[in-house]
Amino acid sequence: MKIKYIPIFTENIEMQARFFTDNLGFEICSKKNILSAEECIIVKTNSPDVFIVIARDNGFDYRKCRIVVNTDDCLSDYHSLKMAGVVFYNEPYYSPMGLGAEFMDPSGNRCLLIEERSYNNPT
Repeated sequence: MKIKYIPIFTENIEMQARFFTDNLGFEICSKKNILSAEECIIVKTNSPDVFIVIARDNGFDYRKCRIVVNTDDCLSDYHSLKMAGVVFYNEPYYSPMGLGAEFMDPSGNRCLLIEERSYNNPT
C-alpha cells in the first residue's frame, strides 16, 4: 500500500486548481469522483506517484485529515487490516473511482483505501 492522493477541500475548486498550476507549476491530469458524488480535480505533483485531489468543501470535519491510500487488492488489504484491529467505517464498496473502504487511524483521522478500477476498460 502507498499514499497516492492528498485531498484539499475548498469552496472554489477551479480557483484552488489555478493556485497549484499557476503558482506551483503542477498540472491538472484528470477529473474523477473520488471523495464524494461530485467530480474532483486531480493535480499531478512533482512526485510521480503523489497527486492532489481538489474537492468541494461539503462541511466535512476539518479537524481531522483525510488520507487516500492506494492498493492493488482492496478486499485482501481490508481483511488484513481488519484482522489487525483497524476500525472501518464501512465494508468495501464500489464507487466511480474503484473499490474502496474507509477506516480511521488511532487519532481519528479518516482514511480511504482504494483499488482504482477503470469500468470502461474490460481488461
